[in-house]
Amino acid sequence: MHITEDLVLGAKFSYTRQGGTLLRVFDVSGLAPGRDTLAQAAVATDSTTGARIPRYGDAHPAVYGLYVIALDAEPIQNSRTTARVTVKYGSPELGPVPNAVQIAITGSNARKLTSVNPDGTPMVVKYTDPDGNVLQDRLQVAVLSPNTILQFTRLEPASPLRLSTKFRRTVNSSSWQGGDAKTWLCRAIDGRSQANLSRYEVRYVFEYDPDGWSRLEYFVDRYSGKIPDDVKVSPNDDKGVATILPYLTRDFAQLGLPNAF
Repeated sequence: MHITEDLVLGAKFSYTRQGGTLLRVFDVSGLAPGRDTLAQAAVATDSTTGARIPRYGDAHPAVYGLYVIALDAEPIQNSRTTARVTVKYGSPELGPVPNAVQIAITGSNARKLTSVNPDGTPMVVKYTDPDGNVLQDRLQVAVLSPNTILQFTRLEPASPLRLSTKFRRTVNSSSWQGGDAKTWLCRAIDGRSQANLSRYEVRYVFEYDPDGWSRLEYFVDRYSGKIPDDVKVSPNDDKGVATILPYLTRDFAQLGLPNAF
């Protein structure tokens, strides 16, 4: 087979807010006539130079940020052994490709219970009764706690099922994406097969909480329904306050995701 790139007939470049789109056109000769002639052209390799038709997901050799997102092969009139292949390059915004990662940063509307003020002091309400006795009670208050949501999308050659079962509902064991250990929660690793299971579009979703994902749980008196005044944090969690991390920890670096900052 022989491949010749045509820089005039059909070649095109355009640029929009979604990025660039570029068309390269190749003539392929020396094909074997048959039902798969056009399929031969789409994956052809030049027998002399070794050059080949770009594959789906290949990066453009000269224009940064463009990847092959479609190939079209059509017959050339009055020939059974030649075909014209149009290769379309586009930005990852037009659709996931194997060699590019899409990143989305959004926010959540999460709420959580807190028992400390922004300066770290306990939340306590006090009351002086008519006899001059000072009464106090510790509080746990539901507050709006909007967190950052970080999402990656990329095409992968294998099913993400094992990753999903291993990492979903876990927190980072060490510093990751600019956050300290145990500040990133893996909310989802979702995948959808493509091309008869030859590749998967995989979406990773993480939530960042700068306070971490550990919870402070207070002893509550079963008779009064209140937190006693003298509870305090202790090394053994035996003074009425328990520090609980309800998630396993994992090394998120094993996912091979790029830095998002």
